[in-house]
Amino acid sequence: MTRTFLDLVEQFEWSMKAADIAYGHGTDNAFDEAAWLVAHATGVNLSNADDLPWDAVVDDVAAEAATALLKRRLDTRKPLAYLINEAWFAGERYYVDERVIVPRSHFGEWIVERFEPWVDVDRVGSALDLCTGSGCIAIAMALNFPDATITGSDISADALEVAARNAAEHGVDGRVRLVRGDLFDAVPGERFDLVVCNPPYVSDDLMRDLPDEYRREPEIAFRGGDTGLDVIARLLRGAASYLNPGGALLVEAGSANTAVEKAYPDVPFTWLASAAGEPVIFLLTREELDRYFPRS
Repeated sequence: MTRTFLDLVEQFEWSMKAADIAYGHGTDNAFDEAAWLVAHATGVNLSNADDLPWDAVVDDVAAEAATALLKRRLDTRKPLAYLINEAWFAGERYYVDERVIVPRSHFGEWIVERFEPWVDVDRVGSALDLCTGSGCIAIAMALNFPDATITGSDISADALEVAARNAAEHGVDGRVRLVRGDLFDAVPGERFDLVVCNPPYVSDDLMRDLPDEYRREPEIAFRGGDTGLDVIARLLRGAASYLNPGGALLVEAGSANTAVEKAYPDVPFTWLASAAGEPVIFLLTREELDRYFPRS
């Protein structure tokens, strides 16, 4: 039986839809997830995902490998990224496993644009990535701000092991410093031109409804408290002390964006939108932080 790459993808798409699995770990639909799975199993390089070999014939050995991987995906409900130890962020491949959340931050869309026009690229000599996890944001910052030094911080020693591996694989371990600590506790007395963070921001109500795939990820990377603002509030209160004059704090608020606006109605957040047009990342300058969140 002759099967093409597209034949397998369409077959797997049907199986995924029938199994009612959840997406959101690199893809958001069954067809794209099936294409990713088949590409991995057949050795297709995804660095150019817009040019897949749809008409290429897949031999029986590769088809069997793909089918076995599909079975694991459906049986375990683990994100595909964990099963193949691969995730893509800002156009680059990263190693991932269950020690870190699967990279999918909206920061990826903005880092490749270097946050323009909201950030003056020429003034960025240093940046701090809090809750760095796999290190993808810190590493993407290093790749897109080649003259800057980047510090990545996380409370999890396990996560920092994954981040170190990724920094080395991307050849930026000389410019990406990894430190362990709870938010700013990891960098006492230091100041940066940018502080970025994709914090835990899922509210308690939303936590209760997470699909199985999301429950495979470290809970600490999700849980944001009653309204999702536990960590975000700490960032707002503390960031000014760690920013240089003219510096900025950028925080992904995701599903907590409405809670942010409700909790701080007088604060002039600048919202950076996702590709879908949703306000997902807010920016405040050090001067705005000083005005609305005075240092104690």
